[in-house]
Amino acid sequence: MEALLYLWAHRQLKLKRTGAMDELGVIEEGVDWRTRLAQDIRDGMIHDIWFNLQKKLLTTASTTLVDLQKVAPRIEERIYAIAFDFGDYLRRISLRKDDLEYSRPIVQLNNFLGVHQQDQLIQAEGNVQGKPSSSISDQVSPDSHKDPSNPCEVDRISDLPNDLIRHIISSLSMQEAVRTSVLSHRWVDQWAFVRFIDLDIDWFHKDREQFSSFVDNLLLRRDHVNLPMDTFQLHSFAIDRASSWIDHAIKHNAQVIRFAEYKRWEPFYLDPELAVFSSQHLKTLELSNAVLGTIVSDQLNNSCPALQNLLLVHCLIETQAISSSSLKNLGIIDCSLLKDLSIWTPSLVSLHIEDRGHGDSLLRTSYQITSAVTLIDASNVTSMDLTAYVRQVTFVEQAWEHPLFQNLTSLRLGGWCLDNKYSLLRRYIQHSPKLKKVTLKPDMDEDWGYHRMLNLELVLNGINMVPGVEVDVKWY
Repeated sequence: MEALLYLWAHRQLKLKRTGAMDELGVIEEGVDWRTRLAQDIRDGMIHDIWFNLQKKLLTTASTTLVDLQKVAPRIEERIYAIAFDFGDYLRRISLRKDDLEYSRPIVQLNNFLGVHQQDQLIQAEGNVQGKPSSSISDQVSPDSHKDPSNPCEVDRISDLPNDLIRHIISSLSMQEAVRTSVLSHRWVDQWAFVRFIDLDIDWFHKDREQFSSFVDNLLLRRDHVNLPMDTFQLHSFAIDRASSWIDHAIKHNAQVIRFAEYKRWEPFYLDPELAVFSSQHLKTLELSNAVLGTIVSDQLNNSCPALQNLLLVHCLIETQAISSSSLKNLGIIDCSLLKDLSIWTPSLVSLHIEDRGHGDSLLRTSYQITSAVTLIDASNVTSMDLTAYVRQVTFVEQAWEHPLFQNLTSLRLGGWCLDNKYSLLRRYIQHSPKLKKVTLKPDMDEDWGYHRMLNLELVLNGINMVPGVEVDVKWY
């Protein structure tokens, strides 16, 4: 990698001196640098990424849970598509490689007694083929639940109605809930009726093998009761089957799905062949450190008519449109937009497009580009936070007479709204007749000279003259 960077820099300097290359690194006018990039160079980059991915996982055995031969090309292809010249391509590859190489390795902690007990317990409830094997219920005889002679030792909890027992179990973690099967024959399988499924690999000390086996057996055993889910919450780490687990929740009519990939790993690829987002019941979807691709986005737009809440945090957004007619709340927090994005959501009430700066800097920098967000229909929005400072949020003026933001009362804008003599800021004000408060968050890293500050003060004075509008400025 270092040798390639050196050779590229040396050649770039030579080409600039001879006038054979322009500022963007295009060797000939009208020729895309990608056409000059040999496939063997790209293959070498993919191999380097694959090698660093393996080092990140430390153990070769656990890599069977994720196909690194697919992950590495996806990373390279993504960077290849967004880089504006060969130097930028090398820089982004180097950043991604450094992040994988120098970030804290993942230590696989094995032989934890509690983890093995949990896994063995669920396997005892039902093997992978779905046939009970050595079930706990088989080991508990009917006579084992007889009242003891000592009345103080009577098992009165097991005499409670099933609904109340299940309510008690619902307050436990999934590991604790599964363990209740050993209490008595009345408690066997009662955990399977819990409708809030919360699975977190941190409970397994990031032991991916044990966690994967636990989840597979848990979902299989729960299939026997054939009950829908209310909420499916999953925190995973480099396990391809997570797509299938999410699909399982969708098929069991989950109303709320929350998924988070381990923050020090590559954003999780939601495989559309394994997870199909088609549901009449899904109301809330929250993704953290995942990739929102075009296929999944289209399914959410067209095949989830009950979807009301969509939250994306630290995600890579590869789609070009979010156009769900049912969506009411949309949050895009610390995300990287790899393409320009259009938002066409007529039912939307709350919109947040923010950069809070809590993400991993190397990861974000390796995928960061300046993309535009365009609002096409936001007539019902009452609150908007558009403080993202790496992109511009514009809107399309409609042909009809009504203003675009006719119900907007609270507005927060980033420093991008102050460009071009504050034209965008003025437009937002003009198209928001019910606006009550405007908060501006300029980026202090920008070149704020005396004249620009003076102009901002004049603009703010003009806004303050609009009846009923309060203006506040918060500097980063």
